[in-house]
Amino acid sequence: MDNFAAVRNLFRVRLNREPIITAESLADFVHTRAAYIAQTSLFGYLKTRMGIKFRVLFEDETFSAEIHKASVKLFLSCLSDLTLYAVAMVARAGVLNDAELNALARHCHDRAHRAALAEVPPERRPENAEAVFANRLNAVRWADIPDGPEAFRGSEADLIRVAPVSDQFKDLDGEIVANSIRFRWHDVRDQMRKRLRGAEVAGDWRQMPDGKG
Repeated sequence: MDNFAAVRNLFRVRLNREPIITAESLADFVHTRAAYIAQTSLFGYLKTRMGIKFRVLFEDETFSAEIHKASVKLFLSCLSDLTLYAVAMVARAGVLNDAELNALARHCHDRAHRAALAEVPPERRPENAEAVFANRLNAVRWADIPDGPEAFRGSEADLIRVAPVSDQFKDLDGEIVANSIRFRWHDVRDQMRKRLRGAEVAGDWRQMPDGKG
């Protein structure tokens, strides 16, 4: 497998379209959509910026390693944003208390984190990813998480921050890149509104061993 295929396949996932009615289906949604957003946003930006050199640069070992590390960092940022957004949508059903919601968020994040990075070499994983999410979760107020693009500002900023391009290009491309990932997140939010059954997810979570937080 060449370098392009190896990085492209890093977060390859199957996008399920069924209703979200269990904690596991919520965790699956969080995992697959965070992976999809991270890969399509980063690769889309790089392909646009590099043009015909896109495929050739992937065959450079040093550059492909940088893309791989950027992909992991952006995935974790997308995962953090989407986990909190998804659980906040469940919170609106009014079934779970804060401890139960926190436990559900940890479950979704940890499950996706382990599954997506299982084959990523340790040297390419941010050492403090779980601690960063834990700190963010500790400070969260579920009712304050917006049902709109503001919930995804972290990953929006991180796309331009982690992309392996020059600072000059980042300054030029910032608004266009932000609009690109914003558009992708809009589709994810729309899918969740149509498919999520918050009360059913909450009831299912309460029946699981970790559901009490």
